[in-house]
Amino acid sequence: MTGRWRQLLLGLVASVCAIALVVVLTNRELLRDPKAPQEPRVAWLNAHPADWLATSALADVSLDAASPRRLELWRASYAHSKLLAPHRRNTDAGFVRAGLFHWYELNADDRERVVRAAGPLLRDPTFFSRMHGPLWQLTRDFAWLHANAPDTPDARAALRNLALSRGLFAEYRTLRAELWQLRWKSFVSQRRTADAPVLLNLVPERVDRDHEPLVRGILEELDRRAFEPQQLHAGVESLVDFAVRRDVQPLAGLLPLIESPSALRDVTRARAALDLDNPTLASRIELTSSVANAAEWQPYYLDRARFEARRRDATAANSYLRRGAADGMTTAVLAAAIDVARLLGKPQDEQRFRAQLARTPRPWAGTCGAKEVCSSARTVEYAEGGTLRVALENAQSDEIAPYVEIYVDDARLAEGEVRDARTFTIAVAPGLHEVEVRLVNTHTRNGTQRRVRIS
Repeated sequence: MTGRWRQLLLGLVASVCAIALVVVLTNRELLRDPKAPQEPRVAWLNAHPADWLATSALADVSLDAASPRRLELWRASYAHSKLLAPHRRNTDAGFVRAGLFHWYELNADDRERVVRAAGPLLRDPTFFSRMHGPLWQLTRDFAWLHANAPDTPDARAALRNLALSRGLFAEYRTLRAELWQLRWKSFVSQRRTADAPVLLNLVPERVDRDHEPLVRGILEELDRRAFEPQQLHAGVESLVDFAVRRDVQPLAGLLPLIESPSALRDVTRARAALDLDNPTLASRIELTSSVANAAEWQPYYLDRARFEARRRDATAANSYLRRGAADGMTTAVLAAAIDVARLLGKPQDEQRFRAQLARTPRPWAGTCGAKEVCSSARTVEYAEGGTLRVALENAQSDEIAPYVEIYVDDARLAEGEVRDARTFTIAVAPGLHEVEVRLVNTHTRNGTQRRVRIS
């Protein structure tokens, strides 16, 4: 392009701009964007038929009007909005809101339209959190709520709690599994990149056998990388306590946490040191601990008694056994005494302790009354014949039955409703077992504390 042609082109552009400026300055109304009235009016919509925001607003308020044709107006305004802006959620919001407030005035077809329009809205976590309860009350369609819920832990937890409160126990079990899968996927996606505190945030408050892969995975990451012990919060206690009790490895990466005071309790540090075959470190923690509560330290004393018996040190084993029995010869103490006697080759002592164990009652801890469970209750039982029996009885009447989960050594081995009375028979290996009964739906629909009696 020559210089002359460039000059002509620039002159033409300048002329067009000058003409446009003159037109705007002489017609100032072009600069003013007409505002829709606060309440949609027919005159405005006739003049602005492509204003989908106005027609959406009309759908929102039309059912509140006194007009005998308000239902027709509600349907027509929504249909017009969807035609103009089919992919905007704003077009659904007003229609759904009006439909929900006037639900009982709608026929079956209109209700179905509201449900279809609300489905995409539910995928927004904020909308779901606010509306899943009212939508359940109106539709009673749990499968629809589940299918349209956002794929987040909060949404799954909300649905799980809703299922429990309404007695939908099959749905509760499905959502329980989905929550675990979400937790596991989150760990897998960030295990190589996230800091140790972030990984520990994934550890649930109650750790059981379902979470063992997560515990093992986090332990492997702590073993693989360096971390600052002071950065780890209380969540590490649940992790390490479970790993020690259930022999989940590797524990070597926890040595910085064990060697000095940290987020771990002293008794957990001492038990972990024994698992690492370091009795010297365990003794140092024991001797320097500021906590002298014998009940809190009993698990360590009994672990240490077995540890010393495996080393054939009868004096040390019996010493720790006596310390563990400070509060009496409980089931846990007698089970440890049986193990110590067997390891030291004393069959007569073993038989004597077994006979004493057979006469020992099974006390429950954590009950909220005369052997009643309001949240969870725990006991320790020595199973000679390979079975455990837990007899439960519903302590109050309600249209929705209590639902319990029974854990043996942190593994959920039985669960179900307790409508009247029910006995759970659980096959286990002979020996000592920790048993926990969890009442999952702890409150009735009107907020009353639910109770299950252990009979």
